[in-house]
Amino acid sequence: MYNQTIRSLAIGTLLLLGAASAAVAHGKNNGHNGEGASLVGTWQVVITPYDCATGATFPGVFFRSRLTFNAGGTMVETPFNPSFQPGQSSSGLGYWEAAGHHSYHNVFEAYVNFTSVTTPPTPPHYVRGVRRVDQGIEIVDDDHWTSSASVTFFDEAGTVVPPSGCMTATGERLQ
Repeated sequence: MYNQTIRSLAIGTLLLLGAASAAVAHGKNNGHNGEGASLVGTWQVVITPYDCATGATFPGVFFRSRLTFNAGGTMVETPFNPSFQPGQSSSGLGYWEAAGHHSYHNVFEAYVNFTSVTTPPTPPHYVRGVRRVDQGIEIVDDDHWTSSASVTFFDEAGTVVPPSGCMTATGERLQ
């Protein structure tokens, strides 16, 4: 009788865990869970820097990035900014959180591994330290979002250095 009870509990537990795993996997479904737009997933992003004081964009200046937002609130950024020298920027790591029905807030940081080597120094000139992005995201639909962000560069001592500034971005879900 005791062995049969233990066996029944073990089988019931396995069935319950299997059903819970299937429900969790179905709910993630790359952000398409039938409950409206979700940030979870990987996004191809086009970034346009602008002058924070005037709002003027810099003609012809934009770059790309990939952002992956994980369930649970962590995220990873893979930059593709040609103004960084090869190997100069690490991937960014950070967090995200809901800020409204279709609004999100995220922050991530990446290392600037070495100071730009250019003779003579030409903009942008990056200094070894940290790049921090603080971004507000608005979901447009299941596969698109827009954002505005501040980008702050810090040297190794934690002092803010140029080219800190502002940017807008558009994200498209990677299918």
